Amino acid sequence: MIIPRADLCFSIQARSLARFAAAVSLAVLLAACSGQGTQQGGSSPGLRAQNQSEYQMLLEEARQLSFTLDFDRLRKAYVASSEYNPYGGMKLKGLPEAYSSVEQADFTSCLRNVDKVLAYNYMSLEAHMIGVVCSGQAGEYEREDLHRYMVEGLMTSIENSGDGKSQESAFLTISTSELRGFVRLKGLQVLDQSIVYDKQGIYDKMQVRDPESGEEYPLFFNVSQQFAHSTEAE
Repeated sequence: MIIPRADLCFSIQARSLARFAAAVSLAVLLAACSGQGTQQGGSSPGLRAQNQSEYQMLLEEARQLSFTLDFDRLRKAYVASSEYNPYGGMKLKGLPEAYSSVEQADFTSCLRNVDKVLAYNYMSLEAHMIGVVCSGQAGEYEREDLHRYMVEGLMTSIENSGDGKSQESAFLTISTSELRGFVRLKGLQVLDQSIVYDKQGIYDKMQVRDPESGEEYPLFFNVSQQFAHSTEAE
């Protein structure tokens, strides 16, 4: 289902552009303190070569807005490809500038910076998230549909992986940037963050607050794949 263009923030609860701008303003401030890098994750060369063609094939389907694309499969193929970046952080070229451009209502500049991010990492949930806002405001509606398609597909894939209420039912995320984009699109404020472990994997535990209801609760994200690839890259 395609979300109407009027819902620029495309979250569970509709929010105004002004509220979204406030959220991305906070993101830029956090980015200044972020030590996350943009290094590529490593893995078995043979496995990556084997899966590279599958990722490129699925990525082409995504660019064509395929109604039959399996986003779970796309995300798995991305992790197995040589292009996988387990960090995908704020230091991706163009991402901090894209956030800043939204604040300044410079939507043409925003889209140029979104392009820089996607040229390096087309799987960036944050870049597509910003792209929906900027392309809509710039009147580039076909491009808006493309970004919204990616946001909806990636968000649905994450939501279908669990409910986030416990380690056993944690949301599966494949990059730091994907996790961060998911939380922002849910409109949640992060109060605290920690890493927890069990025999099944490694989890990012986030204490969050719903700013509308004031409710506070923990959310769990399975980040085992990110840690595995980060370790292999060292």
